[in-house]
Amino acid sequence: MRQSQAKTNVTTPLRSFTLRPTTDLLSLPGSRPNVRHHLHSFDEFTKLRSIIVGNPFGANHPEIEASFENFFRVPDDETLRMAAIGPVPQIVIDEIEEDIQGFIRVLRDLDIEVIRPVAVDSSVSFRTPHFEISQLYSLMPRDCLLVVGDLFIEVPSPSRARYFETFAFRPFMEAYVAKGAHVVAAPKPILGAESYSPGVGNGITEVEVLFDAANCVRIGKDIFIDVNNSANPRAVGWLERTLRGLVDDNIHVHPMNLGYDHVDVTLVPLRPGVILIDPHKVTEKTIPVQFKNWDKVVVDEVMQTRDYGLPYPLPDGHPKSPTCGHFKIPH
Repeated sequence: MRQSQAKTNVTTPLRSFTLRPTTDLLSLPGSRPNVRHHLHSFDEFTKLRSIIVGNPFGANHPEIEASFENFFRVPDDETLRMAAIGPVPQIVIDEIEEDIQGFIRVLRDLDIEVIRPVAVDSSVSFRTPHFEISQLYSLMPRDCLLVVGDLFIEVPSPSRARYFETFAFRPFMEAYVAKGAHVVAAPKPILGAESYSPGVGNGITEVEVLFDAANCVRIGKDIFIDVNNSANPRAVGWLERTLRGLVDDNIHVHPMNLGYDHVDVTLVPLRPGVILIDPHKVTEKTIPVQFKNWDKVVVDEVMQTRDYGLPYPLPDGHPKSPTCGHFKIPH
């Protein structure tokens, strides 16, 4: 006669979790920020009426893991690697904000509405079933949000630390929705080990749709997306299908292969027929055919900088061109 084994219920204690207030992110309709205009943007160069400028306060350098090394080239020196982790020094944040305030004064003198995201303590860690990490910042809406027409797209970033970055922008997104805008989020990526190619900094795979908004250039009904370490080929098809279904049937998404990272430091349309380029990345061989006959403003001087208080400079092969400057401001 078979004897059944008694099942033992093993209870794993839950880790303590502090509920953080969300009133600054989820304001009631009557206390939402005011925005002057309806959301409507199809390019990078027509008359600017409103701009979202990032917030450096609460910035943090997350743990160095596969997704961080997919984008940044981190030295092997363990002391330097560990020195980068943690909140960005306040002196760096203050200097960034000082420069941003100068930029904002210029914008407001031109009667351009300036919208700022909520400051978020990005040193707070979070956990999914597949990874645990602290966050980055709410400094670059250009990276995590793509606007086409009256549609916000929350993009599926390949950076684990940026998983919830759009939360800082929710208050003004809600304000735009109240004026008729729409919001869609790409499928939330899993970002397990299989999402990254083997080895350090060898790019992303195609097991899921991955891209940053800063990989995209918008010119009316033509969207160009740079396929590289921060956008994979699957993003091209997903983005075109989504925009045709939600914005305009005639939108076309064109893949490019220009550089290692975001295209907003590589190719910037200034007006129809004129583009600003980094010639180290945009060459006769790599430039999309649609831009071959455009006039080109060439920025040949490349800055080698430190990024947000890192204790080491960005390495050769990952320069920040003057189209971006010493820190990025969203277009």
